[in-house]
Amino acid sequence: MVLHCDIKASNVMLDSSLRARLGDFGLACTVDVDRNSATGVGGTRGYIAPEYAMLGKATRQTDIYALGVLILEVVTGQRVLIHRAADDDDVHITDRVWRLYREGRLLECVDAVLVASSSPDEDSLHAGGDAERLLLLGLACSSPNPSDRPTMPEVVQVIAKSAPPPEVPLMKPRFVWPPPEGVAWDSDDGVGTSMTCNLEESMASTAERQSQWLTAASQRRATGGHASFQVEPSVYVTMPSALGSGERPSRA
Repeated sequence: MVLHCDIKASNVMLDSSLRARLGDFGLACTVDVDRNSATGVGGTRGYIAPEYAMLGKATRQTDIYALGVLILEVVTGQRVLIHRAADDDDVHITDRVWRLYREGRLLECVDAVLVASSSPDEDSLHAGGDAERLLLLGLACSSPNPSDRPTMPEVVQVIAKSAPPPEVPLMKPRFVWPPPEGVAWDSDDGVGTSMTCNLEESMASTAERQSQWLTAASQRRATGGHASFQVEPSVYVTMPSALGSGERPSRA
């Protein structure tokens, strides 16, 4: 099995017949038939699945996550990371699409170029058409939890219209790890233990930093200084090299 590990818009090329071809296999790896994952984190910011960033293991589900993000980019015409206003919570393309889906405005996500070039009665841009079907597929593939993502055969069936679009919850799920007991996850033995250890270390490190921030703020207030910050739990994991201190995501 081949895991691409860097599926994204700029790695998809079109041939002379406008057929899509996936390129740049520089990060790709092969996996033996009796294994499900490969160690080593690679990829591009915005396309990296949450469990991939934490665990450092590429699987079928991590490639499917990146494919889901790519599908959303194609249909919406938006970049994976969105420039946002101070009061806007839409940082990742999945945040925006999931919000509009929750508000019953999913088709507002469709790229304006596609809308302008289509006829008013074209079925693909109405409820139940190709645009809605692919947006739902993109959300399902880019679900934060790998066990909720469809398999690649299921993805192909939806694209080929031989299967209905997947059911997607109105609220974007929170990333939960380790998976709840009884939930299967396509990875090798020992992954859950390693992931739990990494998660515990991450939580301990976060708690220590939060304690330091609170202590520093108390000292500033005691000396008449000012401190403004917000401490809240994070459900996403940022690669250590992805963003510098204080840096915000920007367009690739």
